[in-house]
Amino acid sequence: MIPWNRISAGWGRNVYILFAGFSICATGALSQFGELHSSPNSSKAISGNVEILLSSDNSILEQALFGLQSSLDYPVRVSYVDLLRSEYKDVPSYFKEIESSDTKLFVAIGSAAFKLARENLNRTPIVFTMVSHPKSIGIDSDNVCGIGMDVSISEFFKVLRELSPKANRVLTFYSQPEGEFFATEGDYFDLKYKLNFTKKKVSEENFRSSLEKIKGEYDAFIIVKDSLYNREIFEELSEFSKKNRMILMAPFPALVRAGATFGISPEYSKLGIETGELANRILSEKSSCKEEKVSLTDKPSFFLNEAYASDSNIVVPEELKERAKLTRLFTVGLNLLNEGKLKSARIVFENILKKDPNNQSVASYLQLVIEKMTGGKTKELLEAAEDFYKKGNYSRARAEFQKVLLLNPNLRAAKEGLSNATLAQSESERINAEQLVRSGKVFDGIKMYQSSLRTFPQNTKSNVELNHVRSSEYSKIPEYLKEGIELYSQRDYEGSIRIFENILLIDPSDKRAQEYLRLSTKKKDAIRVLLDKTAG
Repeated sequence: MIPWNRISAGWGRNVYILFAGFSICATGALSQFGELHSSPNSSKAISGNVEILLSSDNSILEQALFGLQSSLDYPVRVSYVDLLRSEYKDVPSYFKEIESSDTKLFVAIGSAAFKLARENLNRTPIVFTMVSHPKSIGIDSDNVCGIGMDVSISEFFKVLRELSPKANRVLTFYSQPEGEFFATEGDYFDLKYKLNFTKKKVSEENFRSSLEKIKGEYDAFIIVKDSLYNREIFEELSEFSKKNRMILMAPFPALVRAGATFGISPEYSKLGIETGELANRILSEKSSCKEEKVSLTDKPSFFLNEAYASDSNIVVPEELKERAKLTRLFTVGLNLLNEGKLKSARIVFENILKKDPNNQSVASYLQLVIEKMTGGKTKELLEAAEDFYKKGNYSRARAEFQKVLLLNPNLRAAKEGLSNATLAQSESERINAEQLVRSGKVFDGIKMYQSSLRTFPQNTKSNVELNHVRSSEYSKIPEYLKEGIELYSQRDYEGSIRIFENILLIDPSDKRAQEYLRLSTKKKDAIRVLLDKTAG
């Protein structure tokens, strides 16, 4: 028996969608985060930095909640829309309490929660997540920001082209304006991927006859977010696609597991983590909703049903199989993170990065794990490094960035920070060298140029300027040699060492300066030994 349930988080209205082998009911796992006040009308007044409202208690939204709480640095209070409706005579009174409390931020998880917040909150900033097509609810406010969950149809077309280079005709059915909205995007992206996309309006009544009419005409079918796709229709579409070797694309991983070729979807825990990080920036006053606006999650997850593809006589390239495998590993890592199994999560994320070193999404979660394992040490070091950099203390900044990289070698911010600090220090030393030369301190200037190049050997400007100074001083070497030899003859070894070292700053390969420097150093050391014996 395939379980079905309402997913208001995904499609925004009373839309029904299949989730095979996927528990939709509340999991009860909220307790792992400590005490969460799910009853809004408790004796305890509304208080705390963050109020979180979920549209329902299905497991998809709770995955986002787990992710959010794993990254959020502030105390929260959690409520559910159905509890609000049952325990408050009118919902607006709940939001009035929010506005009059010390709540700094309101987080809406799911469309229903976001819609209520938009209708009732005026002063409290609203951050939304797990919302499809947020513009339909309203984002025209400087007090509203968040992360949408929609994945562009172009992502599906891109994978379709990889999966089947000869694919041409792609079809979708819709029955409602919302479904048409999502389908229309295909009209703008199909030609980019050398595809011919068609959308058709159908109803539940004529769905079967519409399917029969397209037999053998299309290479692929994409399911868009539309209330048309109930259990019966999905099962019929799945079987039809398999029999007719038609690639079936779906927007939810559970649909892929139930019987579709592949799917592309945001990772729900990842959405929650990103939302928590967004909330942290706002609450710490490093940013605001006006600055953050609305973004979409990057690098959505790819899901593949190899058995279904095989039954459809579709050959899946190894690259796509590996991508799906990494998605599964990523999901495992996120689940371990949410469960507090940090060491195991770290191992999983590090293994993914060995295979996909440029996966910044995974790298960011590895950083989050390390933050938790080190008690925020990497964050403290990173902030210290950035502070030193802003103050122009580049050597200290480099040292702090290097400490961060000892804890997390994959942290992009630390790598970029170290690179920027290294270049900045080299440039600072070059400028100092230039000033020293201009003030007549040529040899000190050469030493500073050398320091600049030791810091960053690729500093072309330092190299050019150093060579120019050496060239201008080269003709003076015979004069310097004469002075150095005279000091050597007078047994002024410290003076001769200084002169010969200066000559070698101009021409490191000068044999006479090298030899006299060796002799001067030897004589100086011999005198020091003799004096030590005499004193003894």
